[in-house]
Amino acid sequence: MTEISTDQGVVSNLMNQFTSSLSDVSFSPKKSFSFSQSSATSGLKSSLTSLSSSISNFESYASSDVQKLMTIHQAIEKAERGKG
Repeated sequence: MTEISTDQGVVSNLMNQFTSSLSDVSFSPKKSFSFSQSSATSGLKSSLTSLSSSISNFESYASSDVQKLMTIHQAIEKAERGKG
């Protein structure tokens, strides 16, 4: 049977790089656009809201993926210990 192994250092490094890069992804509009009811302003508001939501979703999904990576790593380690 082929042995499956995983490397804690590699997993930790990948998780740290990925997690730290998430802190660089953010979006927070500083101004409100309530001064105008024009269609251009409405379109801009809609676009900014969509962008903010997309970034939030990305951060959430990426965090979930990092957790899944750690779970997989731990499961492989546990399986390998059980063989010994």
